[in-house]
Formats: sequence, C-alpha cells, structure tokens
Amino acid sequence: MKNILDQISAQYPELTPSQKKVASYLHNNINEAFLLNSFQIAKKANVSEATVTRLISNLGFSNFSEFKKEIAQRVVKDFSTTKRLTDSAEILEAPGSIFAEILNGDIENISTLRATISDQLFNKAVKKLCSARSIYVLGLRSSFALAFYLAFDLRFFLDKVILLKPGIGDIPEQVLGVRKDDVLVVISFRRYTRESFDIAEKIKKKEASVIAITNSELSPIAKLADVPLITSTKIPTYIESYTAPMSLINALITSIALRKKDKAISALNKLENTFEEFQTYIS
Repeated sequence: MKNILDQISAQYPELTPSQKKVASYLHNNINEAFLLNSFQIAKKANVSEATVTRLISNLGFSNFSEFKKEIAQRVVKDFSTTKRLTDSAEILEAPGSIFAEILNGDIENISTLRATISDQLFNKAVKKLCSARSIYVLGLRSSFALAFYLAFDLRFFLDKVILLKPGIGDIPEQVLGVRKDDVLVVISFRRYTRESFDIAEKIKKKEASVIAITNSELSPIAKLADVPLITSTKIPTYIESYTAPMSLINALITSIALRKKDKAISALNKLENTFEEFQTYIS
C-alpha cells in the first residue's frame, strides 16, 4: 500500500471541499491524528464525522480501525530520520547500487516535475516575478541554499531582489516595506518550518503575491500560495534531494532572463568587465 500521505495527495484534487479540509488536517498533523478518534479528527478539521468516514472510504480503507493501523505503521517512517536511514540502508546495501538508485530517484523526480507543473502555471510564476516591484526570497534551514541560488541569479535580471537572511536581524524586520505589488518566493519542504509559514502568511496579508516551491499541494505553504509549484524531493535515503527543485529554479531563471533579454545582456556585459577589472577568476 502507498504511503498514507501519498494516497491523500494523489486523491486530493478529486475530493469534496469538506473532505479536503480533513485531508489537509491529516497531511499536516499526521502524528496528532494517530492519537485521535474519528470524531476528534472531524472536530479538528471543522467538518462532520460522516465526512471523515467518507474520506477514509475513498482512500480505500474498509473502516476507521484499518485506517488507524496504516497510520501507526507509517507515521514513524514518514517523520523519523533515524528510521529513514535504516530503511535506505536496506534498499541500498547491495554493492554498487547506491549511485544508480540515487540517480534514478532524481530522474523520476524531474520527470514527475514536468507532469505536475503546467506551462500555464509556470508562466504565471514567471510573469509575476517579471512584473514585481520587489521580490523577496525565503528559504530556511536546508532550503536556504536554494533560496540563495535563486536570489543570486535573479538580481542580474530584475531590479530589486531581496534574500531574507536568518540570523541577520529578525526576518520580520526585513519585510517591513512589503507592498501589494511585491512578490515573495518561499521555498519549504517537509518538515515545514513554522517561521517560513508565518512570514508568508504576514506577507500575504499585505496583499503581496506568494509563489511557493514545495513538495506537496497539501503543504501549509502551498495552500497559502497564489502560485504553488510542486516538486518531489523523495529519493531512497534519509535525506531529501533538491535536484528537481534546482531544475525548476533553473527553468525560472532562464525564462526570466529571456523575457528580460536586453537588460540581461547589459548586466552580464558589465559583470564581465568587473570580473576582468578585479581579476575575479584565475582563468
């Protein structure tokens, strides 16, 4: 049987609005849901108990007990890095298999990315970025590397790109000047940091647009976003792979550079002259 969270994500688009409330609660609070009965889950999701029962049936379970059993079997696996390390060791223990397995996982993630994000959705993100007064880029913990890369390249083609930096003052102070015509790009993968969500929520309240790069349409950030860009990070090991998200970011940067072609050429020419002047590179 599929991971319970994968089952929920796969069926989410076809669910009723009430069932989506339950699905969202389960996806974001699976550890807590493990301890609750169907009535308590319904109360948490602000729906009827019958809605919970119907969702469980739609997911392929014959009753609530069977559903709870599946959660019990999966919850530790989904959220414990120690367990994930143990599982990946079993998968990859064959000599010579690690390299191929990781590459195959990344290839599958990129293929899934192409099927998940439509040209229309991708172009919507590009258009918002190109027309923004200011662009704020946020990624915390391991997502910071992706945020830095995106902000670093966008600054050559767009007028005002601000990388929100943890540890250098409070991030809320860095977004005091956010306006309606600004855009926040927030990068957040499971396990989702509360600060990323809180910052995105505050910026959303200022009527700025939010573009999310995340791993599930059920993630807290995706539900908040005007443009959710969903990309898988799963590979058969205890860490997440950012190969597919990096590919998505490369596509965004390239598309923006082509739309801002004249400015891009001018900026890069000036940059090359500066490199020569300061002898930045050895060769």
